[in-house]
Order: sequence, then C-alpha cells, then structure tokens
Amino acid sequence: MIVPLPPSEETRQKDYESFTVLGRRMDALSFHNRPFIATCLGHRWASNTADLDKPLITKLRPDLELISSGEPNNDFIKDWGVRMPIVEEPHHADERPWEYAIYRRQFFNGDLSNEAGLGERLGSDESWMGWVANVFTDKAWELLKPIVRSAEKGNASAIMAISYLAHRLTSSLERITRTNGEEVRKISANRFYWPVLHSPHSQLQTDQKDSYIANLRLGSKLPVRVDHARWVDNSLSTLTLELISFINRLRTYPKVPPTYDPNGRFEGQCELGEVCWALPKLT
Repeated sequence: MIVPLPPSEETRQKDYESFTVLGRRMDALSFHNRPFIATCLGHRWASNTADLDKPLITKLRPDLELISSGEPNNDFIKDWGVRMPIVEEPHHADERPWEYAIYRRQFFNGDLSNEAGLGERLGSDESWMGWVANVFTDKAWELLKPIVRSAEKGNASAIMAISYLAHRLTSSLERITRTNGEEVRKISANRFYWPVLHSPHSQLQTDQKDSYIANLRLGSKLPVRVDHARWVDNSLSTLTLELISFINRLRTYPKVPPTYDPNGRFEGQCELGEVCWALPKLT
C-alpha cells in the first residue's frame, strides 16, 4: 500500500487557495476530511471533473469545488445521523478481493445465488462480517424504490405495502431494543427523531413512553440540548446546527495528528481544529 506524502509548505502556498482565521493561514488541508458545507441549503463538495453542470459557489484547489445541487435538504434535522453502517475493508496478507464489493455487485446484477450462505455468515460471531447487512439492505432498498415512487403518486396498493413494511420494521426495532438496548442507544443518542408505533390511546402512549422511548435516551449525545431547545425547525436554525456540529467534529480530531492514514488518504493536521479547541461549548 502506498501512503501519499503531504504536500510541502511551498506547494500549499502556491497551489492551495486560502483564507485567514485569527491571523492564521488556512487551506483545504487545514480541515479534518472536508471544509464546512451547508448541506441544508443543497450545497456539497465535488471534484473538479464532477458535476460540471451545477452552479459553482467557490473552488478550493487542487481538487475541491463547492457546488449548489439545487436540492435543499428540508429534512436535514429529521435525517440527522441516519446512515448505513460504515463498511471497513478488511486487510488480508494475501490481498484477496474485497468481498463486500464482489457480493454487492452480484446482488445488484440479479445474482442471488449466495443469499443463503451470506445470511448464515451474518449470524456468525465474526464482527468484521457486518458488511453483509449492508449488502442485503442496499439490495432491499433498490427493490423498494419503485414501490415508494408509486406510493408517492397515490397508488393505493403501493401505499398499503409501504405502511405494512414500515409497521413490521418499526415493531421489530422495538423488540430489538428490549434485548439490545445498549447497542440501540449508541444510535438513538445521536438522533433527533426515532421511528415509533404511535397510538391515540392514552394508556398505550404512556406505556410506550415509559418502557420504550425513555430507554432510548434520544438525542442525549447531540451537539445541542434537544429537550431544552428553543429554536424552531427553519433554514436558519438548521444552518446554525450544521455549523455547531462541524465545529464539534473538528474538536474531536487528535491534537497530535496520526503519522499516516491506514486507508491511504492523507489528512493534514486539523489546523482549524486548534482554533476550535479554544471555543466555549456551543449548545
């Protein structure tokens, strides 16, 4: 594996567009991963060769362009923390092909011959086999997309099918939480919303709140205090929340940067993070 070396200071001064924070020069390598992006406004970073038809907001050499997708994320807060598990590529001495990519390609090409075998491996005790869940879920969502689109257009059968699936999955999630509360709370603590089966019956609501929702500790690890929040769900609040989260993420970057990235991607020391460490806690 070849680990790329960081560019020299001379190269950064010559080729990287910069700005100043508290008298210090910053550029693309001053950030952990990528600079701030107003996702809620439909902005996103792209490479120089991608999305050339989208309006350009600014360019950060050598390989970052901030573009406007024209599609604001109106569900930014609702979708906060909603993502698939990260699939880590296992490192093998014999450098065999990455199984996740192989089986995912098979599934999406309609070859489900390994479905039963993968299902058995998912139930194994090998923690690194978690990528199998992603393969199944990716394929399931691909199959469901036509039904969702049909439901959005008012197809009664599709709407009933989606409501059936949502009910079954939400019920399963409640059951899973009862026996795996610690693992579930690692996820729910970083969410603003959580799927629940709601009933207008007052006693059922009370039982659910006392025995299920309270144990989720929903939002307890978010960058803002959700239970005492006074802001409203609008564009300004969402943009502020995204900025607070960005600053908090910079604070998590180690003050002593790693000597190399095992995944082969160089990430320079988070220089902006050094500035953020001195800021008071934002809530």
